[in-house]
Amino acid sequence: MSDIHTMENNSSLTDKPTAIRKTILIVDDSEVMCFLAKSILEKDFEVVIRYDGQDALDYLKQGNRPDLILLDMLMPKMNGRTFVRQVNADPRIVKVPIIFITTVDSTMLINSFKALGVVDYITKPFVNNDLLSRVKMILQS
Repeated sequence: MSDIHTMENNSSLTDKPTAIRKTILIVDDSEVMCFLAKSILEKDFEVVIRYDGQDALDYLKQGNRPDLILLDMLMPKMNGRTFVRQVNADPRIVKVPIIFITTVDSTMLINSFKALGVVDYITKPFVNNDLLSRVKMILQS
């Protein structure tokens, strides 16, 4: 009987504590892009999707704090630049790293990237491993 008790105690020593997963907010009006990005990232992260900038801004103003935002630059209701400006102007919203995901040409993108303080950008269509490795790199720094 004591052998069974010892085995139970030993098995609890090997159980790993549950780690808190980091949250990524994806903001893009394309359901296909959101589904693809979520399928790549959800193994390692909690993923929240919002399909326009205003909805994402409302999500943040409710006190939600993702660890990273993947943001489309060109959306119909509120584009990525406007979203970032509003986030940066609101002291109630803690700044989080933002990666633009876009099809915009590089000159326009780099100017927006520098002016807004966005940490990185990925062009569409993106390579699955590239998206995952960039996200992990930014969240580790």
